[in-house]
Amino acid sequence: MGGVVEPLRIGLVGLGTMGRGHLEKSRDLVDARIVAVADIVDRAVAEAKEKYDVVGFGGHQEMIDSGTIEAILIATPHPFHAPIAIYAAQRHVHVLVEKPIAVTVAEADRMVAAARASGITLGVMFQLRTDGLYRRAKEIIESGALGDIYRTTLIASAWYRTQAYYDSGAWRGTWRDEGGGVVMNQAPHSLDMFTWLGGRPSRVVARAWTRGHRVEVEDTVSSLIEYPNGATGYLYTTTAEWPGENRFEFIGTRGKLVILDDTIRLYRLDRPLGEEIQTGAHWGKPTGAWEDIPVERGNWGHAEVTRRFARAVRSGEPLVAQGDDGVAALELANALLLSGFRRVPVDLPLDRGAYDAFLEEMRAGVGARR
Repeated sequence: MGGVVEPLRIGLVGLGTMGRGHLEKSRDLVDARIVAVADIVDRAVAEAKEKYDVVGFGGHQEMIDSGTIEAILIATPHPFHAPIAIYAAQRHVHVLVEKPIAVTVAEADRMVAAARASGITLGVMFQLRTDGLYRRAKEIIESGALGDIYRTTLIASAWYRTQAYYDSGAWRGTWRDEGGGVVMNQAPHSLDMFTWLGGRPSRVVARAWTRGHRVEVEDTVSSLIEYPNGATGYLYTTTAEWPGENRFEFIGTRGKLVILDDTIRLYRLDRPLGEEIQTGAHWGKPTGAWEDIPVERGNWGHAEVTRRFARAVRSGEPLVAQGDDGVAALELANALLLSGFRRVPVDLPLDRGAYDAFLEEMRAGVGARR
């Protein structure tokens, strides 16, 4: 049917690097318009008002209560995501939140609950889901081309950061303000793709440590992964490696899918692996062939997520990522930290109380193990 009649009026909270990027990238949108901004830094608000012709506020509560906006885009440091989102939801203002959805999965649960109670739309800024590369991979997996997946791999080592990056903000690399390191700040998009394509794990056995930076939190995590169906996997992510790569592998009974940076390769077995194992010749090997999968990246990114969020609010079209998707990626991140620092296996769904207690210990400087 027809498009959105009136652009969704969005208020942006947070005018740091991400917030300013959203202002710039959303300028050409038809379905949504950022009409107001809020930040505690007066100069940032004044500059945004002058450059983007928006209304400015000194805080999110004032902006939400003004009646100026229908939805809020949260681009603050993530410790502020949950209280802002819940305040907005309770006042029937729709919410689109940057990654990660929150610091703890318990906070994310409360955000989802508040959105459901008020009937508002809660979206998460997982823009990789709009990339044709990953959408094509999703299509291949859902088509059954791989058969039953029994092994996964994620290598997310392209998140390199220097010490200067961490030194650029007092909140960076701290337990109190970030609630973790690479899995909380850099790798949430990778974790989202891992769960979106391969499913939600049921157990992690992780190690977390700080290899290359002077920070409180981890810059490297590795983990064995288990799934409810008995499949296994391996995950590794770091900000302390060069050269890095973004690699996903999904291996099933009928083939193997490899996503490496901006390419996709698919191996198709001529016969299911089980048949080959049971009926193959003594020294026989399965037959099959690799294919390079053509990809149209399309119109993807932050602005596309915002556009589709507006259409979800206006006409009920599907979100790119909803609150529960944010919970899934964050739950994996929290589990990796709990397992990685406690040096114990951690089952999912995650014990929310156990994780909250762990985080409080880390923030107090107690019990850290690297």
